[in-house]
Amino acid sequence: MTPYIELHARSAFSFLRGSSAPEHLAYRAADLELPAVALCDRDGVFGAPRFHTAAQESKIRSLIGCELTMEDGSVLPVIVRSRNGYQNLCRLLSRAKLRAPKNESSIGWNELTEFREGLLGLTGDEEGPLQRALRDGNLVQADERLGSLKRCFGADGVFVELQRHHLRQEPWFEQQLIHLAEKHRLKLVATNGVLYATSDRRPILDVFTCARYHTDLDQAGRVLEPNSERQLKDAKAMYQLFADLPHAVANSAAIAAGSSRPQCG
Repeated sequence: MTPYIELHARSAFSFLRGSSAPEHLAYRAADLELPAVALCDRDGVFGAPRFHTAAQESKIRSLIGCELTMEDGSVLPVIVRSRNGYQNLCRLLSRAKLRAPKNESSIGWNELTEFREGLLGLTGDEEGPLQRALRDGNLVQADERLGSLKRCFGADGVFVELQRHHLRQEPWFEQQLIHLAEKHRLKLVATNGVLYATSDRRPILDVFTCARYHTDLDQAGRVLEPNSERQLKDAKAMYQLFADLPHAVANSAAIAAGSSRPQCG
């Protein structure tokens, strides 16, 4: 079995969007015998030094990434492939934050092209540019956005991301994403869109989500995660989950093999 690498994990440094410390993610990944994990916190790399240190202690590889909030409100995960890529990511984030109000930032699509060198793009989860367009029924926009990402990162530098969390609407979205990947001759990659290291941290995330939406647990309703599936999972669980698309799971290891690990902090 080809190893599985989780390429899309958020920590508590995603500010109310993740509920596990970077160290907890690293230690849990080691327990699950994951060779590496990519930390993709929202609009920053603040947790990267702690994650890197804990990963070294746990004898796993730390990959650095980020969820970028784009100018249209979509969220695009990118993963560092080289030292130059890490520098470009930091420059991109710094530019966005210097011009924005505190705790807010957004990145123009043209800026992404400017700083693309050394970065790899994923198409994201339900907040990603493809699924946002599909949710609005705009298949043309989804197609155009994927074409733009391909031109930006190159055919080998962008992957169509699939996640399965046992939600009713997932099969339709997945069918559209696979069709788009085939049309643009791009590869698929499976991730679990991790929001916490272990499922027992899901109630903490619910509290964080309520704080983010300025509501309480009784009134939060659908803004809360519908189940507890977004924890770190091992290779066996992911291959079982994607039994019909094993190459999407295997591609995670191929991506990780082409990504470097810059020193942080």
